[in-house]
Amino acid sequence: MKPFTRVLSAFAVGILLQGGVYLYLDQYVFAPTTEFNVAGANKDDTKNFPDVKEGTKYVSYDHQFMAVVTENSLKIYKAGESDPTTVNLKGRSISYFNWMPDRNYAIMGLYRSNEVVMARLNADDPEHEVDTELEDLPRESKIVDAAYSEATNVVYMKVKVRENSYRIYRTDANYDTRRVYMQATDIGHIGVFYDEDNFFYDNVRTGDIFMFNGVEGGWRVINPPGRFRFIGVDMDKTIYIARVDEDNNALTVYTGKLGVGFQPVYKYNHPTTFNELTLSDVKDIIKNGSEETTKVTDDDTSSQSSSQSSSSKSNKSNSESKKKS
Repeated sequence: MKPFTRVLSAFAVGILLQGGVYLYLDQYVFAPTTEFNVAGANKDDTKNFPDVKEGTKYVSYDHQFMAVVTENSLKIYKAGESDPTTVNLKGRSISYFNWMPDRNYAIMGLYRSNEVVMARLNADDPEHEVDTELEDLPRESKIVDAAYSEATNVVYMKVKVRENSYRIYRTDANYDTRRVYMQATDIGHIGVFYDEDNFFYDNVRTGDIFMFNGVEGGWRVINPPGRFRFIGVDMDKTIYIARVDEDNNALTVYTGKLGVGFQPVYKYNHPTTFNELTLSDVKDIIKNGSEETTKVTDDDTSSQSSSQSSSSKSNKSNSESKKKS
């Protein structure tokens, strides 16, 4: 075989091997194991595990594993077994941990003074996590939240760089990791559609909610006029938001969809601290009601719209009168 032919053949084999690795990662390692039924396990449901007193407990979606997490330790218990696997953190601390909602993998935020890492942990082999280091971050930065899109294998990470200042990093199944620039630094809640690379976040300072398209790179504000905070999105791709006051107390909860808009569904009888709200609690109130809330009826919505319309007409009339005078 001629030298040139040997080089060309080796190059072709290399391309095929690389493609095979990417295909394996996408189709098997990070492939969903359910049809996106991600109700998951209740984190308090630890009946099949030892009664461990230390740390925060996280139960996997199928109740087969429980992670016990402290800032400086991680132990993985298997259902029905008393002896855990202690994960070697290699001198790093844990700033974030959560199980993926459809498989026995976990996402961790690890850090030390000059290093920030997102680790993917396989519960069946917890001693060999896959690390992705985030670059160009100030010292003492740490991952404090993550949002993952099950069908697209994209993970967005919220990184705290200083008090009330955050950055967003994005990675995919091929470990292509980069910072994505948002329209805010005081970022609150984050979320992503399960089957689309559409990322959501809010600006705590201004009360705006943004949608960022990770494929095209475009963004837009999605909330109605006023101050709003982002609560979350569900498997139906319904978006949950709350109208808040200047002190970030929740006043009214709205639901909506992209391209359709938002409608109020219930209001709090008394201002409620926004950070106490969870998506599961909000959905439960929408379904079952609550003594602390009042359902918003169609009549309430029509009355509000009529009032806003009258106010708008009045302002326009006053403006025209001033012009004539």
